[in-house]
Amino acid sequence: MPVKDYRTDLLVRLANPDYAALYLKTALDETLKDGDREAFVLALRNVVEARQVAQESSADAPQKSLQRVLAEGENPTLETFVAVLSAVGLTIDFKPA
Repeated sequence: MPVKDYRTDLLVRLANPDYAALYLKTALDETLKDGDREAFVLALRNVVEARQVAQESSADAPQKSLQRVLAEGENPTLETFVAVLSAVGLTIDFKPA
């Protein structure tokens, strides 16, 4: 039985906006519970990379700069977070608990 490459499979799934939204929501929920912001930033980097892979375009320079903004050790601001979400076609949605 062939073995799937987890990372490749994840990037394929994250190219779906509905899946990416749920993935980020779950990552944010976990971050709010345990305070591990780097895990959320990693999830956001994964979504940006999935979008980049799905588009496979050299005209995708904004995606490359997004990866730099989300580089390890960086501390993105709320404005950066909103800009990244917008660049990958997602928004923040609030609803009652």
